[in-house]
Amino acid sequence: MEQKVLDIHSSGSETTSVFLDTSVLIYYLEDIEPYYILAEEIFNEINDDRIRGFLSAISVTEFVTKPFADGKVTDVERFKRFLSTLSIQVLTVTYEIAERAGKLRARYPSIRTPDALIVATALESGCNIFVTNDKNLKKLEDCGLTVIILKDFVE
Repeated sequence: MEQKVLDIHSSGSETTSVFLDTSVLIYYLEDIEPYYILAEEIFNEINDDRIRGFLSAISVTEFVTKPFADGKVTDVERFKRFLSTLSIQVLTVTYEIAERAGKLRARYPSIRTPDALIVATALESGCNIFVTNDKNLKKLEDCGLTVIILKDFVE
């Protein structure tokens, strides 16, 4: 399987702000191919300060649910260690974010509430790029985000 190069860092002087959907975390931490390598590229760029990475607290909930359900608390601890070593900001949901998510859901009824909250967090934080693997979220580009779908980089 061939992969295209995922180059999301800015070539200008301003650092690109990239918001990650939960799927990017899952692909990387659970070593899921063919997306692991793409996720690794993103995390390497964050660690090298070529891009600024952001994540919603909603993604934390989505990621830790399965390990807690399976009784794998060590996986949750590994996740916490991973986040603590990464130059990434985990943003909480504010009233403004919740309201913006409601506006997104009103405009795009097919968007699930967790996804609307995550995208609203990206928009409120001023991120210009949103990385996901949910093609349904591509329609949100008309809100001012560049939505990168990882599937588009895997042939």
